[in-house]
Amino acid sequence: MVKLIYKLFLTGLSYNAIGHELMKLGIKSPTGKERWYANTVHSILTSEKMKGDALLQKNFTVDFLTKKVKKNEGEIPQYLRQLLLRL
Repeated sequence: MVKLIYKLFLTGLSYNAIGHELMKLGIKSPTGKERWYANTVHSILTSEKMKGDALLQKNFTVDFLTKKVKKNEGEIPQYLRQLLLRL
């Protein structure tokens, strides 16, 4: 389904038009509903996981005993993992 959404987007369809195409094909939304909304299509297209990217180590554990977690603001290196999607 994600590949189809990307293919439709690359053909120039708007978020609304992609939603209508998915409804015509009988594909349910991620929440299991019949209706697709433009913001749902937009969130799929802009999601780092759906795009095949993942920024690792956004947060890190400061103290493993207290389990205190801190947002990484350059204290430790971050890594961008990219996966290739075949459309």
